[in-house]
Amino acid sequence: MAAQTVVKIEGLTELGLAIRALDRRLQSNIGRSAVMAGARVIAKDARARAPVLAAPTPQRKPGTLKKNIRAKAVRSNQTGRWEAVVGVRALSSKKLMAFKAQTGKSGQSNPDDPFYWRFVEFGTVKMAARPFLRPAFEATKQAAANAIKAQLAKRIEQAAKQVRR
Repeated sequence: MAAQTVVKIEGLTELGLAIRALDRRLQSNIGRSAVMAGARVIAKDARARAPVLAAPTPQRKPGTLKKNIRAKAVRSNQTGRWEAVVGVRALSSKKLMAFKAQTGKSGQSNPDDPFYWRFVEFGTVKMAARPFLRPAFEATKQAAANAIKAQLAKRIEQAAKQVRR
């Protein structure tokens, strides 16, 4: 998630005008749902590409990285637009503290913590990179854009029907 790539969708002038005709709350809901539709496409592909540990160890469980890949909609403070972030969810501080209290070990020994995703994605001095997030984005960015378009059209149509009533 260190490098960000932006995908611009052209030719949505009519949809933009239709969204502006709706009230602000509906605009926000439609924008968030459309961005999340595209993000879910990328997250699904990233889960499929994520490497899985072959054999469990005391400190790692197979599939921890894969099950913690999430998509999240975030509103930009500067522009007010919705953005999607696809990445690996970190363990909450509550869960880390509970693990430390229960076992007396440091957080890195927790088999449920996917903190190591950066090492896998970008590599280290001793380990070659095995990227899964970047290739997932590159492979599905057009499908994600199409999902955004479809969700925008669907939600605008639903909102227009509600307004007509």
